[in-house]
Amino acid sequence: MTIFWTVYAFIIGLCIGSFLNVVILRGLSGESIVLPPSHCTNCNHKLAWYDNIPVFSYLFLKGKCRYCEKKISLQYPAVEFFTGIIFAGIFYKYGFGGNMFFLMACASLCIVLAVTDIKEKVILDGHAYLLIILGLVYNFFNIANENFTKINFWIFGLNISIYQSFVYSLLGLIGGYGVMMGIAFLSKLITKKDCFGEGDAYILGALGAFFGIVNAIVIFILSIVIWGGLSVPVFLYKWFKEKNYKMFSAIILFITAAALFGAGEYFDIFTSNLFHWFSYLLVACTGLYCCKLLLKSIKDENKPVVIPYGPALIFGAFVILFLF
Repeated sequence: MTIFWTVYAFIIGLCIGSFLNVVILRGLSGESIVLPPSHCTNCNHKLAWYDNIPVFSYLFLKGKCRYCEKKISLQYPAVEFFTGIIFAGIFYKYGFGGNMFFLMACASLCIVLAVTDIKEKVILDGHAYLLIILGLVYNFFNIANENFTKINFWIFGLNISIYQSFVYSLLGLIGGYGVMMGIAFLSKLITKKDCFGEGDAYILGALGAFFGIVNAIVIFILSIVIWGGLSVPVFLYKWFKEKNYKMFSAIILFITAAALFGAGEYFDIFTSNLFHWFSYLLVACTGLYCCKLLLKSIKDENKPVVIPYGPALIFGAFVILFLF
């Protein structure tokens, strides 16, 4: 029965994913998510019900509109399939209950925020506000049923009792938003350019409201690793193509040095403290030199490569959701 209901959750996720595509596209265009009915974005022909079956219609139509034969964006089946996988994973791990519905709603909003950021390098504030409200309600009533005690205090002669989870939620909201805004301010102060947007602060603040301050810190750390892993190959290709061999060589050197140092720590090959600290200092100096070159590159770049940071935060949240 668990397998049956997991498959059922996957199918529901496919359908919700289809709706999320509507929310993403019409949110960006300003259209109502209700009217007009689903139509081709190229020829505006109203789609029949059999053209709207998640994933399968895309495969059956070979990725083209039935009426104008214009290519259909791969975003449609990708969002539908990914939402189905996430819903199935949530049911399989957390089971049926109020907790499951809140987590699915949170995951849906996260997917909308991530795809919107990828498509247009912006997020819609309304989506982040919904996630914030959802997170505050989720933690105010401790819907996850975690072992949080209640905190009692007096306000204007009234004895107020709230779960610790709600306090952590508020701290996550304030801390997440504050950290990202601080980083955005400092990066602009140093580079004179917008390296991070207010949207990233909204995303981390909303995730902090839902997952709490401790998990918000973990999500932020994970996002740095994820974003770095995705962006470094892009920048390396760009620098190599532009024959910026100085920047290319420095990053390769730092990655190699960091990997060797990590391997040395893992296999415990540092028999001498002097050699250990020398290696650590070498990696640190290489990293600082790379940072100097990166800052100079950002300042001098007229059209810098923009890799949105929001999706890395969202992916970090999914790691917390399923692995912690």
